[in-house]
Amino acid sequence: MSDSQHIQEACSRANSLATAPLWTVVGEWSLAKTDCARYLNGRGVGARYDGSKQGSSSKGSCAGKSGSGAHFTSQYKTFLRKFWEAQTISYEKGQGWIMWTWKAENADDWSYRAGLKYGWIPQDPTKHIYPQICN
Repeated sequence: MSDSQHIQEACSRANSLATAPLWTVVGEWSLAKTDCARYLNGRGVGARYDGSKQGSSSKGSCAGKSGSGAHFTSQYKTFLRKFWEAQTISYEKGQGWIMWTWKAENADDWSYRAGLKYGWIPQDPTKHIYPQICN
């Protein structure tokens, strides 16, 4: 999916969370938009995104999509911030969220801690730069 499709998908969940008959907390989500994180698919398995997983075909390069946030482009960091906001805004239409994970091994797109460090997750999780992203 494109960046905007990822954001639209996150936003599309708000209504079902708001009208759910039971209290719903969204758990174990991340900002990763690929399966490029090392060992995500298993040790030595590779990724579908770059075609290194057996039986898959490449959608693009994993370079700059996972690993150290120090190597992410400003454009990618902006996407991560927008994706963060789209997901948290949507998930708060239910009873809230629990992000996976505080710290990920060599996968800063999965890491709350790295998001804080590099700025795509705000220190105050209620502070939005794009408050109308899902409208």
